[in-house]
Amino acid sequence: MIIGTTSFSITEKAALRGGLNTELLRELFNRTDQRTPVLILSLSAIGRNYEALKNALPRVGIHYAVKPNSHPAIIAELAGRGCNFDVCSAGEIETVLTTGIDPATLIHSHPIKSTEEFDRAVARGVEIFVVDNVEEIKKFSRYTDKKLKVLIRFRINTNSKAVVNLQYKFGCTTDEVVPLARLIGQYGHEFCGLCFHIGSQCVYSENYVKAIETAHDLIHDLDVAGLDTKLLDIGGGFPVEYVEPVPPIDTFCKPIREALDRHIRPGIKVVSEPGRFIAASPVTLITSVIGKSIRDGKVWYYLDDGLYSTFSGIVYDQCRYPVVTCRDGERKLSVLAGPTCDSFDVMCDGLMIPEHEIGERIMFTMTGAYCDVSGSNFNALKRPEYMVVD
Repeated sequence: MIIGTTSFSITEKAALRGGLNTELLRELFNRTDQRTPVLILSLSAIGRNYEALKNALPRVGIHYAVKPNSHPAIIAELAGRGCNFDVCSAGEIETVLTTGIDPATLIHSHPIKSTEEFDRAVARGVEIFVVDNVEEIKKFSRYTDKKLKVLIRFRINTNSKAVVNLQYKFGCTTDEVVPLARLIGQYGHEFCGLCFHIGSQCVYSENYVKAIETAHDLIHDLDVAGLDTKLLDIGGGFPVEYVEPVPPIDTFCKPIREALDRHIRPGIKVVSEPGRFIAASPVTLITSVIGKSIRDGKVWYYLDDGLYSTFSGIVYDQCRYPVVTCRDGERKLSVLAGPTCDSFDVMCDGLMIPEHEIGERIMFTMTGAYCDVSGSNFNALKRPEYMVVD
């Protein structure tokens, strides 16, 4: 479901939800000299989201997951606020090292790394890595001049799935954890702790609670085996409000806070890897209608951005973005399509919005996570540029 609005006053509600400056958005929306497509990035909204999550999980250190949006301004803003980072590649490592952060504090959370990627990460000073299988641990044998710190990623069964199931591809079973922890030591490195990621855009706090309870049991088993757990990484996945309501972050995190206090002893450091929660709402996409047609009783609007660019999140992230217009009048059955020559490039079919003309603007909020980063240069069409504000 996608929401079509009929007035900019309703738009303000969506903008305020993301912490954006509505007066500035109105100005940019109406400026005829502003080229589109353009992504408006609010750094103050990035900061507010970061602080909100810190307050909701006061015991938990935040390592921003670079993958949903690696824009340098976001990285710099978060680093300036004392945030750390979760990285998955040599390219992401280089991005965050521009802030001057100590590479030894980064968490390289990708459980599967090519030897080239692994070598580059170690060479740059990264020390904390994640594994979930024997073959990955064997790769550590090539590093004999330093002792690396290794987290084991486990998976659990949940009654309800996140929108993006990150346990499908990664995570060992719970009975594999202790043998893997022993093997890490046999290869000359340090078992450091545990991690899990129950999925992206997860609206079920109970999934985190169950994973924390499982971690408690695993920590006991590791204690018995003489293996010290120093770190627990609870992943990311904290939900944001696209077109369906989600609880406020403090409400959502309350059961997680309580589970950590109940099950994870004070001597164990706890961190998280939020990406979407911090990056999604501070970015707004402004597009223009570049074509229009009536097809099978529907009004087709062809925009200057599409599935192969910012709206790639519809394909890869299973996401829908709030639609904002400044038009009033009768709502008509409409389709929003992208600018490429591919018929697959359709973002919305069955949207009810007032009629628009070529050259008019349509805005999409909540486009900061898993949008621009997964787009391509298909058809060599213009990708949106960022405008960084406040």
